[in-house]
Amino acid sequence: MVAVAGGLDDARVATLRDGSTVLLRRLDAADIDAVIALHDALSDHECYLRFFTPRPPHLKTCARELTERSGKDYALGAFESGELIGIANYVVCHEDETAEVALVVAHNDHLRGAGTALLRRLSHIARSNAIQRFVADVLVENRLMRNVLRDAGWHTMYSDGNVLHVDIELAKAA
Repeated sequence: MVAVAGGLDDARVATLRDGSTVLLRRLDAADIDAVIALHDALSDHECYLRFFTPRPPHLKTCARELTERSGKDYALGAFESGELIGIANYVVCHEDETAEVALVVAHNDHLRGAGTALLRRLSHIARSNAIQRFVADVLVENRLMRNVLRDAGWHTMYSDGNVLHVDIELAKAA
């Protein structure tokens, strides 16, 4: 069980499965080095599962985009003792009420509930920003991400070969 406390617009504290707590807050420009470090620490296989390629050349650009605040996009970080251990973000699609969602959690922090806490919190933020649905593509082999989606209560997926297409109506999500 992952418990989250705090106001909708404020940073929030989430209690993970192991009883430890993380601070969930919006990323900003001061977090760019931490975002780069989190991605640099991923193995080639973890990068492949996240980006569909082992070492994408655009990681620094991605980090900059995650830390530049936008009226439409949102990036949420999970911090434990000041260290960034996970990121969930959404990017508004061409349809203003739909956003593509993505998640990454540091290798040593898998299975602790940080990803589930991030996705649940991000879905509340998205709904408050008039986002009606999340979409995502997940590699079929990405068992950890499939489990996080299930733990967050998101079961609407269909397969297209090696890729699962996730389409979640946020009003119905847990």
